[in-house]
Parts: sequence; structure tokens; C-alpha cells
Amino acid sequence: MNIADSVPDPVNPVALTDRLAQMERLQRVVETSDQLMFEVDPAGCFTYVNQAASSYFGVAPAACPGQPVTAFVHPDDQANVRQWLSEWSTNQQRHLSEEIRVVHRHGALFHMLWRMTFHRDDTGRLQSITVITHDITAMKQQEETQRAFRLFIENSPDGFAIADQNLRLTYTNHAFSAMLNEPSLVGRSVVELVCADDHARLVTAARTAERGQAAWDIMRYVRSDGTLITVHTGMIGLCDHQGNLIAYALVNHDMTSQLQAETELRRSEQRHRALLAAIPDLMFVLSADGIFLDYKADKLLLPPEAFLNRHVNEALPPPLAAQALSYLERLKRTGDMQVYEYQIEFMGQLEEYEARMVPLQDGALVLARDITAQRRAERERVAMQEQIIQAQQAALRELSTPLMPIAEGVVVMPLIGVIDSARAQQIMESLLNGVSEYKAHVALIDITGVKIIDTQVAGVLLRAAQAVRMLGAQVVLTGISPEIAQTLVHIGAEIRDVKTKATLQEGIRYAMTVGNRS
Repeated sequence: MNIADSVPDPVNPVALTDRLAQMERLQRVVETSDQLMFEVDPAGCFTYVNQAASSYFGVAPAACPGQPVTAFVHPDDQANVRQWLSEWSTNQQRHLSEEIRVVHRHGALFHMLWRMTFHRDDTGRLQSITVITHDITAMKQQEETQRAFRLFIENSPDGFAIADQNLRLTYTNHAFSAMLNEPSLVGRSVVELVCADDHARLVTAARTAERGQAAWDIMRYVRSDGTLITVHTGMIGLCDHQGNLIAYALVNHDMTSQLQAETELRRSEQRHRALLAAIPDLMFVLSADGIFLDYKADKLLLPPEAFLNRHVNEALPPPLAAQALSYLERLKRTGDMQVYEYQIEFMGQLEEYEARMVPLQDGALVLARDITAQRRAERERVAMQEQIIQAQQAALRELSTPLMPIAEGVVVMPLIGVIDSARAQQIMESLLNGVSEYKAHVALIDITGVKIIDTQVAGVLLRAAQAVRMLGAQVVLTGISPEIAQTLVHIGAEIRDVKTKATLQEGIRYAMTVGNRS
């Protein structure tokens, strides 16, 4: 088509030149813009792609025209795009915006917002679609990070809360409500909840937070039944972009168990010290060459006449004698006090002693303290600590496999982190118990937070699905990233019988649809 044919007669050369110059400038703007711009025909095939868009698609601009736009769309979004193309050809909308995921030829996934303008002829027939897209991948990632953070806060064992400038609560997580035995704390004043004797601490913490510093202190809250709970409270001031205080964030760690354990530990240590103080030390004087010269003791392995004025080798068992002589030689060589422990059988019982050997002018003084009870107590304390650690690990395993009902007949289990054999068993038990308890017909397993999928994890998911089906429910697996999908294919995981959805939101929509049909 000749350009002159489209210009009204008579032709104004100046106007034509300006028009062509404007078109050239517009073309340069489109080609050099970092906005992704392209045009498709009613069938959904490219007719034009600018440089920015071709970079995202991973092909040269000249190779795009004629190709279907769905070739660069995420597989889960291709059906939607085809449906939209069918609808766009008949409706009379002029502008439309949709979120669509684009896959780079190297496999990278981008979340894009497509802003579309529809061009129609005089009869209303669709001629072409101009698309300007915006990369919202970072925004989506930020939303996912915020979702994970909210999940962390909601499932944290510590009590998190947000209070306004007047210290009135605007948000609390479940742990904080449970800590104070209150179903709802929103709208309550922190001043009202804190013990009156600790109000001065609260005011000091608030003033510190106002200055932009984190404030930590020990405070007591009043529970609904009037009892006090001691917590380690942290307060942080939240400011707007201008630095103005808009709220306070509070973190509360329940110290009740810790204080009780410390009190019990102090009592135990006091008992041990009292026990040791009640037992006099055994005292022996040795000559420089290892002969017993004197003693002071309430109980003896041998009668005095059997060891006084006798050499260590004659009075003590060979291993104990060798140990004593070794430290005696070291004492003479260094002049430093020697501390060592030994065991000895007394009246059929094995006793433990701590010996301190100090130098005398012509020999050495040995003070032996019976530490049998002390060593036994230390071993018991270590065993108790191991039991506490095991209990904490069990509690953490329960938190690592949370199962929540989100609607009638629908439960969700979000998984985060690494899944080992112990946690795999926990997942199976929690899922089956939850399906049975809530009479669920759909169980959503979200693996968005699982970074590594191997044969073991895939086997756990498949076994869980089989077990849930035996209870009459269906498993929907959500949050499968492209990397995890490739891994499942690579290891040959058979998940044909498991319903999958890309995101937890899609899984929830599917579960609601199944619930409505049932």
C-alpha cells in the first residue's frame, strides 16, 4: 500500500513529513522500550514483537511472528489463554488485564501482567491485539515471602503481637492468645494485660522502642484466670517512610518452664553441696618419696597401722598407687597443685573421689573428697537435659507438619524444609489423623517450601496419597515448581493418581469445587 494513498488529497508535504517523523519516533520508542510489547492476530499468533519481549521469550524478534503466543506461556496457563482468545474474538471489550506466566526458552519462569488493547474493524470484528506486559515476578516472590513469613508467625511458639501508638493490640498470633488463655486479644491494651508492678518496665521499653532501639525485658502478664506468666518481652518501634512511629511490634517468649527448671536445678545443686559439705574430706600427708606420714579421715580403706609409714605401693592397689606416684612426680617437677580423680572399691561399693595434691616443705598434702554423689547427680542432670531435648525435638516435629482445616471437608498441610525419614513418618501420621478427625474429603499437601525432592520424599507423598484414599479422601499436591517437576520426572516418580495444582490457591479452589459437587 502506498503511503500517499492513505493521505487525504490534496497532499500536504509538510504534514506528511511530520507524520512520518512521528511514526519513526514511535517505532524507536517501541523498539528501545524496556516494556514488553507485542501484537497477536485473532488466532493468537505473533505479528510483531519488540526487542524487550523477544529477550524474555528467549528468541530473536524475527523468529517470533507466526508462532502461537501459547508456545511461551506456562503449560498450566495455556488453556486459559486459548479460552480468553476465543472469548476476546466475540466480546466488545477494548481493554483487559490478565496475569500470565511466561517461560523462557532456558526454563526461567516469569510472572507477567498483560495489559491488552483490542483493535476491531468497523463491523466490530477483532483484527489484532496489542499487548504491553509488566514483569511482576519480584512482586509475586515478595507475596510468597510474606505468606511464608505470616505462616512462620502464626505457627511460632512465641507470642507475636502488633500494638498501635496507644499500645492497643491490633494483631496477635495464636501462641500469644494461648499464652494468656484468651481467645481474642485484639482491641485490648497491653498496659491492661501487663502486671501493675511491671508497668514501669513497659513504659521504659516503649520509650526505648520510640527511639528506634529494640527493648528487651522480663515482664509478667496477667492471664484470664488471674495467674501470672513470666515472659521475655522484646519491643520494636515500627515507623513509616518519614520515620514517624506508627506501631509497636512485640515478641514474647514464655519463661515459665525455664524458670521452673532453673529453680529445680538450683535446688538440686544446693542439695549436692549440702551433701558434700556434710562429708569431711580425707587428708593424707606423703613424704617426697611417697611414704604415708599422717592422715585425717572418718573412713579408711585400711586400718592406720596397715598404711602409716608405708610406701604407696605397699598400701594401695597397683593402679591407684601408680596414679598417685605419677602426680607426685609432676608436683615435684612443676610445683603446681595437681587435681585428679580416682575410683576405689569400699565395702563392695565403687566410690569416686577427687584428689587435690599440694606441695609441702618435705612432701605433699593430698585432700580427697568423696564425689560419688556429685558425679551421679551430674549424670542424672545430663540425662534430664537429653530428655528435654528429645521432648523439644518431638514438639518441633509436630510444628514441622502442621495440618489445618480450612473448610468443611478440606484440610491443608503446608510442608517446609527438608523431609527426613522421621519427619516422613510424622507427615503420614498427622495427615491420616487429620483426615479422620475432620472427616475430610480433600487433603491439600503444599510443597512450595520443600526445596529438594528425592526418591524418599516422592515415596512419602505417594504412600500418603494411597493411605488417604483408603480413608475415602483425595490428596491434591500443590506448589510444584518447575525444578521439582523435572526432578520427579527424572527419578521416575509415578504420581498419575495424585491430583496436582501449581499453587495452594488453585488447590483450594479445586477442593471447594469438589466439595460443592459432593
